[in-house]
Amino acid sequence: MNKKTCILVSILSIVPFISVFAQKPQLPRPPASVEVPAVPAASADVTSLKAEYEEYFSALQAYSDKAYAAPQDSPEFLEYSAAGKYLRAMVENLSARIKAETGLPYQPGPARAGAGVSAKVKAEVAGVFNFSDIRSGETRGVPIKQGYCQVNYVKNNTPFLVQYDGFLNKGEVILTFDDGPGPLTEEVSASMKDGGAQALFFVLGVNLGENGKARLKTEAADGHFTGVHGYNHATASGKPFTALSLEETLKQLGSVNSSIASTIGKKSSFFRPPYGVISPEAVRAIYSDLGLVPVGWTIDTLDWSTKDPETLYQNTISMIAKRGKGIVLMHDIHPQSRTAAKRLVKWLAGNGYKVVSPERLVQAFKGE
Repeated sequence: MNKKTCILVSILSIVPFISVFAQKPQLPRPPASVEVPAVPAASADVTSLKAEYEEYFSALQAYSDKAYAAPQDSPEFLEYSAAGKYLRAMVENLSARIKAETGLPYQPGPARAGAGVSAKVKAEVAGVFNFSDIRSGETRGVPIKQGYCQVNYVKNNTPFLVQYDGFLNKGEVILTFDDGPGPLTEEVSASMKDGGAQALFFVLGVNLGENGKARLKTEAADGHFTGVHGYNHATASGKPFTALSLEETLKQLGSVNSSIASTIGKKSSFFRPPYGVISPEAVRAIYSDLGLVPVGWTIDTLDWSTKDPETLYQNTISMIAKRGKGIVLMHDIHPQSRTAAKRLVKWLAGNGYKVVSPERLVQAFKGE
């Protein structure tokens, strides 16, 4: 290596050190105290679900108000009550879907909640129940059992089972619950037992999985009766039994009753159509082929219409006091019904009412 080369290597060897000391010192970066995590915008799906929820919820409120204003034995009441029960199921389904997406329950704003029934929802309800606005000027009634029940056609096309309670004495009440078994059923069953009140639980086959069958056994052990309500309510889409053929209806109800029998050791003697909608031909066939006595109600508590247990309780005791007796309809799947039912049993006992066995329904239907 010559002298010139040695000098060049020496210079290059110290350049990195010169560069380091020549760099400008870097000061610490101030914290981004003004920055906040970005909140992702709701997806189009969630936004759509919320809008749909508000539309159905608004209609639910409107039909609820109409049902409370109508006499319970009127065709209008049957129409409004059926529509309300269908809409409650739709609202609950949408609520569960929104919560699954967002992790939070959803409540609509007051302005949208009071918007009434949209044309879309009105048409949907009419399609579900086959309602027609073309009126004949009279209600067509088809007797099933004199003094017990008949089928009335509402809005010309839709057959509703209309129950009578003339076989009950003043102060006598039959308590019935629909759409279970569910997570609240055992608590309702226990409270009825504690109050010395035999109740009739109309069950859905879709709820008779392992947990549902255990709840069914609890009902039976508590001294209650089980009735057939259907597999779904009554179709998977929420339409009544009039959307099915008679053969399909009998097959579905027979299957549910077999499931009941395999669970508690005996078949049911009772049948209640979802919404109370059933044709006269189906009522007769269900009894003749399956041995199931049709059961309606004479006091609909409208427990689908409110989530406030105090409001439900006050409305229920007012209805019972006004009528003086009756076949009471509630649902063991609603928290407000669970709470109101507990208080109701105590109120009945303290106000001179007697909760009678559901067997009275069979006796009345058979004329015993």
